[in-house]
Amino acid sequence: MKEIRMFGAVKPIDKPILAWLYGIAALGLVSLFISLGSYIGGLVIWGGLMVLPSDVMQFLMFTIDPLFVDLLIFIFPGLLLCLWVFLAERRSIKGLGFFKEKAWWELAKGWLIGSLMMVTVVGLQVLTGSISLHQVTFSGENILSFLLIIPFWLIQSGVEELLTRGWLFPVLSKHTHIWIGMGASSLLFAILHLQNPSINWISLLNIALFGFFACLYVLKTDNIWGISAIHAAWNCIQGSFFGLPVSGITIAYAPMNFTIEQVPEYLSGGTFGPEGSLLSSLVLLVGILYLAWDLYQKKQSQA
Repeated sequence: MKEIRMFGAVKPIDKPILAWLYGIAALGLVSLFISLGSYIGGLVIWGGLMVLPSDVMQFLMFTIDPLFVDLLIFIFPGLLLCLWVFLAERRSIKGLGFFKEKAWWELAKGWLIGSLMMVTVVGLQVLTGSISLHQVTFSGENILSFLLIIPFWLIQSGVEELLTRGWLFPVLSKHTHIWIGMGASSLLFAILHLQNPSINWISLLNIALFGFFACLYVLKTDNIWGISAIHAAWNCIQGSFFGLPVSGITIAYAPMNFTIEQVPEYLSGGTFGPEGSLLSSLVLLVGILYLAWDLYQKKQSQA
């Protein structure tokens, strides 16, 4: 199987001990980029709103869902990572997976896959009586809000994928071993969600499983576009369309609204949302098995 371009873009380190140390340091750098970037982003965006005339600021505060700002802030950790890659690693950010070939197709295909995965999870929850449809409100306001939030989910999910799968996964794989890259990046991805409301062991497992699925998808497609779209659609359809909590975060506006029934949380996900359900685990495991089989078949055909 030919080398993944995203792996090839990582500059080798001659001394093994230094390569391993840099790989370990990369885990801490991801956390630093997220913490520092989010802090800077909050200062810039909310600070920018504060300097506006009071009547304009009040209008924006009452008309714009804070979720838009929360998602937009993720631009800043992404910018810090790009600066690190360009200035410290002295390589092109294109190597993070920003390859032009079929970029729009990869985004569209990824959005479709992510949407179908979440629709499957929610469908299974309805079939098992874990949740029930409470209200459908396809008003102009809700539809417009849903359409407007899509690029913001792409920003948030895209930056998370850029940090963990576009940069960390290839760096760890190149400097240590691919299995360490997959395992450590997926585990860190779960750990980064420890502060989310209503987190439990099932939701942590599912977030790690999604990380593992994402690594396999990157190995299959060799770009960042597809997995970013899958991640964004997974979140957007879950929260901004179905109105269910996204990783414990309540979504205010959505065309649909479901009631969580009095069933065990391992089915409903509770207040964490579908990602806290074993039904999500099932869907993710099927996806992982399919991608693993597909990659194995491709490797065998190229042997």
